[in-house]
Amino acid sequence: MERNDVMTERAQGNAAILYRPDNVMDRPMGRQVAEEGFLRGYARHAVADSLYCCAASPDDAGRFAAIAATAGGPHREVRWAPMDSPTAIAEAGCLFLPGPNLRAAAFLRRGFNQRAYSLCGLTHTIASTAAMDAIGDLLLAPIQPWDALICTSRAGRDAVERQLQAVAAYLGERMGAAPPSLPELRTIPLGIDCAAYGRDEAQRAAWRGRLGIGPEDVVALFVGRLSAHAKANPDPMYMALERAAQRTTRKLHLIQAGWFHNAGLERGFRSAAAQLAPSVGVHIVSPLEDEAHRQIWSAADFFVSPSDNIQETFGLTPLEAMAAGLPVVVSDWDGYRDTVRDGVDGFRIPTLTPMAGGGGDLAARHALGIDRYDLYIGKASLFTAVDIEACAEACLKLAEDAGLRRTMGESGRARARAHFDWSVIVPAYQALWAEMAERRGGAVEIVPPSPDRPADPWRIDPFQQFAAYPSRMLTADSLVRLAPQGLWELEAAYASPHISYARKALPTVEEARILCRHLAEVPEWRADDLVRHLPPDRQPIAFRGLAWLAKYGIVTILN
Repeated sequence: MERNDVMTERAQGNAAILYRPDNVMDRPMGRQVAEEGFLRGYARHAVADSLYCCAASPDDAGRFAAIAATAGGPHREVRWAPMDSPTAIAEAGCLFLPGPNLRAAAFLRRGFNQRAYSLCGLTHTIASTAAMDAIGDLLLAPIQPWDALICTSRAGRDAVERQLQAVAAYLGERMGAAPPSLPELRTIPLGIDCAAYGRDEAQRAAWRGRLGIGPEDVVALFVGRLSAHAKANPDPMYMALERAAQRTTRKLHLIQAGWFHNAGLERGFRSAAAQLAPSVGVHIVSPLEDEAHRQIWSAADFFVSPSDNIQETFGLTPLEAMAAGLPVVVSDWDGYRDTVRDGVDGFRIPTLTPMAGGGGDLAARHALGIDRYDLYIGKASLFTAVDIEACAEACLKLAEDAGLRRTMGESGRARARAHFDWSVIVPAYQALWAEMAERRGGAVEIVPPSPDRPADPWRIDPFQQFAAYPSRMLTADSLVRLAPQGLWELEAAYASPHISYARKALPTVEEARILCRHLAEVPEWRADDLVRHLPPDRQPIAFRGLAWLAKYGIVTILN
């Protein structure tokens, strides 16, 4: 991890955190766990007078506030910044999105003021078509020098850079111009609450008793989604542990703690374990509930995670194991390489994949939708080899040497607290946001908006894009008159069940009354003059609302 990438000084940069509670699932993926972990970590450790929640509704902001209130930090006001309100977002100074898709936010800002605030995204998986498209869109969207994309590992950052370079080269050739400049990428790891992880002797005895594990037996632990195609193929782990079990005098066990997507996957795991690791006591704890997740570390002597999947860029569970004081045996893969020091906190097991050019058919089938995401990443993982013998030797060393387990476990615990606790990671985020705020003052603006062109050419105002559809258009000079009995029909129009889905897009009923009263006093108004009776921020909604009033026969409009 590069020193310049992770700044630990406390800074005052703040951000509106994009929050979508429907992302939370009964069986959360690593991304959902990381998102809620960040929210709690930020609420607890951020240096800020207020917290900003960018959400679709005040109810969602209320859920955000409820989570923040239980995070253990100082009490602070949570301010709601509506997702479609650049003015509210600008108050925070930065919009933080827990994903790489900055495109829509960048174009929204372009229609307002591109220097008003910064955008900051974050990578999780970058193997899905949605994530790949979002990364490529960084070169098409109006991303500014004061924006950034955080990559959680060096390997993940390298993968993002490779895609950006490929897309930039194509765009340069396609347009016959210099390739667009790459956006700012910054490496900051994910964080955890280290204090939440530990080992307890009473829990150790309880779990071992429940699973039939003797007090002197040695236990390896895997925690995570139990999926061969989407997380880690367990077969090399089974084979490595079987070799270790054959070479040690200690009884060796494996606990696999997590959840299965379906019963078929569970049958596959149990069948493979029985066939490939007959000498190992294999125990499956599924589903792994919140309380069990906190306790299960106590049952183990070391942690093992031979990840082989491109869907992962960082990997939280080795950090959780390190925080609990467990030595770890992990594949030398993606973010594991940044967190685990080989021979110090545990062992990193060498991996092998084919050279570039060996997977073009896999990419094509994924792009065409022939292979869904799970099938794509599953096929790619089949060609990631984890060194079984090296893994067996690492497991054997830890099984045989309690002193080595203690030494490595304490090294890992100290490393997790010093480098990956939220108390360290949150200041790194705030330092980046403060740096981005400084850049907004002087960096050259890219693709400044033009008043005669749409801010987002991919998402044009529908009344501009479909201007050829109607007979005529409502303009600023259109004349508006109150229809006979129009004022009395107003209540009926607003009571229609056929408008309930879009009430917030219309003028309020009181605003409509104000417009109708002015029409009752003066029979004819220019449309632009009529809506000036309302506050400036409501005038655009009132103007288009005149067409809706005409739709329901409340006013008539003449050109």
